[in-house]
Amino acid sequence: MTHFPSYLGIVRTQPIIALLLGLRPLSDEAIADLHAIITEEELKRGTELLRMGQVARSMFFIRKGLARVYYHREEMDVTDYFAIDGQFIGAVPSLFTQQPTHKAIELVEDSEVHRFAAKDFEACCAKHHDLENAARRLTAFAVMQEQQRIESLRFHSAAERYALLERTYPGITNRCPLRYIASYLNTTPVSVSRIRAGKQ
Repeated sequence: MTHFPSYLGIVRTQPIIALLLGLRPLSDEAIADLHAIITEEELKRGTELLRMGQVARSMFFIRKGLARVYYHREEMDVTDYFAIDGQFIGAVPSLFTQQPTHKAIELVEDSEVHRFAAKDFEACCAKHHDLENAARRLTAFAVMQEQQRIESLRFHSAAERYALLERTYPGITNRCPLRYIASYLNTTPVSVSRIRAGKQ
């Protein structure tokens, strides 16, 4: 019979593990193995978790703070998406293809960042099917969120996109530079300012 350390109850409150437990029950073995691959660090604003041209190896979880994925288009800085307090962020296409990414991940605030190597997480999922099922559910939610954003850009007004931004990333409008929000919404800083003032 396998014995687990007495701190396992505390481990269940680790943010990534707690999030996955909210999607599906996990065995003690899966929890212990997952906890073993997660590292935690406090990093300063402006730190790049991933640079353009690198191959992504890890997924990141913003325990506390704010980060963004961005890329350059015609010499413009374009924010692709954010992660704020309790959300994942990563260059998923590069993780899957193991090709260099054309996007970067940057911290917008001093942040507490948790991370794990994708290959280690895949090994855990192969060993623990309950964890694999929880990861699939999490992936499905991420796909749905991205689809919602695509539809928002196509069919919604700037004001409606701004409202969706506030629902997706609670509190971000008071913490993020206006230019990043404007590029994410595919609009201008002036338009965002007018929305905030209730003029649009």
